[in-house]
Amino acid sequence: DHLMRHAMYKFLYIFTLCLVASLNTLQAEGLSEVFNQALVRDTQIREARANFEANALARPLARASLLPQISLTAETSDNYIKTVGNTFGVPGSSADYNSHGFSLRLDQPLYNHSLYVQLRQAKNMVAKAQAVLDASEQALILRVAEAYFNVLGAEDTLTFARSEKEASQRQHEQAEIRFEVGLAAITDMKDAQAVYDQAVAAEIDAKIAVELALDELAVIIGDRIQQVTPLASKMELSRPNPDYIEDWVETALRQNLSLLINNYDTKIAKQEIAKRQAGYLPTLDIIAAYTDNDTGGISGSRHSKSSRIGLELSLPIFQGGRTYYTSKEGSYLYQAAQESNAQLRREVTRDARTAYHNVVAAISRIEAFARATESSQLAAEATELGFEVGTRNSVDVLLAQRRLFQAKRNHARARYDYLIDSLRLKQAAGILSSADLFEIEAWLQ
Repeated sequence: DHLMRHAMYKFLYIFTLCLVASLNTLQAEGLSEVFNQALVRDTQIREARANFEANALARPLARASLLPQISLTAETSDNYIKTVGNTFGVPGSSADYNSHGFSLRLDQPLYNHSLYVQLRQAKNMVAKAQAVLDASEQALILRVAEAYFNVLGAEDTLTFARSEKEASQRQHEQAEIRFEVGLAAITDMKDAQAVYDQAVAAEIDAKIAVELALDELAVIIGDRIQQVTPLASKMELSRPNPDYIEDWVETALRQNLSLLINNYDTKIAKQEIAKRQAGYLPTLDIIAAYTDNDTGGISGSRHSKSSRIGLELSLPIFQGGRTYYTSKEGSYLYQAAQESNAQLRREVTRDARTAYHNVVAAISRIEAFARATESSQLAAEATELGFEVGTRNSVDVLLAQRRLFQAKRNHARARYDYLIDSLRLKQAAGILSSADLFEIEAWLQ
């Protein structure tokens, strides 16, 4: 599943890269367009891909230590020798000559337990690197969705702030007229003025919030867009499938990527003990060498050649206790890894349960806020009517309208939270994919 998902991401990456190259400016508005841009432009996912490519080399690097090691050394030097006096009747003399030669050596490990353990470690390292990349891709999906819906939420807040400002402005104007004709006290006019001033300030804050949300989205996709496609007015709400919390916990304990990464860390830590204990074991290598040297001297030039092939056995006898202590250290590190794994399993269980409950609760909140919006609408209309007949003042009307705008804003935010919580549940279970974003895309206007 992880390999298939990675292949799909890679295809989307290449496709979007070609698409971006043909465009001069970014025109992404929908969620899928933003995500496709993020696949190419997001620096975190690009860093994760580079780290994966680097870590994927662990296996060929480990295999290289088991393959033949061939080395060639060559040297040349100018030499000068001078002897003074007689040696056994031979008078002193001097010689100026050049010596040169080369040596070719081959080493082939036949038995080295630490190298075999290292190769098995490398296999787990590569698998871990794949899981880390998958986790980064899942995190990107969630980051894009959160940033996208934060923009929508900020735009909703701005829309409601403008509506509240317009309503408070109307009420302020009506309060002034009623005050001028003697139908309202000056306090009503001043209260309406205060509410209007607050609405103006709220609109300014809402405008800034929209700009900040767009800036956060630009951090991911590397460019700034002007608007995003909103959700449709009607959206299908469905409980988690399967609708049994223990099924989600079981899936999370089996497929959660953070836990999977930690499982590989625990396996690698266990293998590290065996690799360190290999320091007690002998190593056996095939050694082959060929040497060719030309030299000279007082007695004249000399050319020599030599070759050898054989087995070299190395048996460690005493290394100051290094192998013992490093093995002991590895055992403690493995124990720590086991405890970390146990703790993470508890956290994954908690996160899966929390995400499940959040999705179920989000559905209830959406339904509750929908009913609150309807009742607030009726209450605002009734208060408006009471104001017209003189039983309510302008402040009552403004407060009723504010409650209506808040209910609408809460309803919109609850829908975004439902979608985000649904993605978080799948991330906790380790099954989140870009297809989940494309499913949400169908609910955009």
